[in-house]
Amino acid sequence: MDALSERRKTMKVQLVNYTSDAVDLLLFTKNTRLMDDDDAYDKISQWDEDKKKAELDYMLNTIRSSWEFIDYTFNIREVSRGFTHQFVRTRQASYAQQSQRTVDMFGFSYYVPERIENNPEALEAYDNAMTDIADAYQKLREFVPAEDARGILPTNIHTNIVAKFNLRTLSEMAKSRLSPRAQGEYQQVFKLMVKEVVNVHPWAEPFLTPTQWAAPSMGKSLNP
Repeated sequence: MDALSERRKTMKVQLVNYTSDAVDLLLFTKNTRLMDDDDAYDKISQWDEDKKKAELDYMLNTIRSSWEFIDYTFNIREVSRGFTHQFVRTRQASYAQQSQRTVDMFGFSYYVPERIENNPEALEAYDNAMTDIADAYQKLREFVPAEDARGILPTNIHTNIVAKFNLRTLSEMAKSRLSPRAQGEYQQVFKLMVKEVVNVHPWAEPFLTPTQWAAPSMGKSLNP
């Protein structure tokens, strides 16, 4: 594998923590307003699977506040800074991101958009630009600390971020971020996040679906 291939790494998404008793907690918080039992949680946890499924199905289109009690924490690696600039706009979440002030970016890896990857001439120009920036960064670091040299680093440089979301926030994100109209890298990352969630909570898949967008009309003016 050549040096440039080494610098085009594959994104990784790992679910590192989650609410293990999610179903019982969802149903408990949903039914708190309906029950006055000291042992309500224990009673709900003993419901049979059919009753629990019926309750979950009901919650899909009704009570959403309970979804906020269910948390998922992801370790997301080898994604672009351009992606994380969009990612952290989601307010109902917690984030911790790799710092370019304290971590040196010598020989950094970077994200390559699909349209560039599939165009040999564009890819050559892109890789050459990244190499030039890496060389310039290394030269700058001979004279200044990382916090000053980082200003020339590209938007598509790879970074790592830890993020925690509740189920309601993930559900809202899924509506737009799983849509074909979403930015390519964001779609890729979010699909991996959903895969991680569904792997531990198969029942959550219906909560994480995109909005069905109508294809925009082409060639028509926006003005009447």
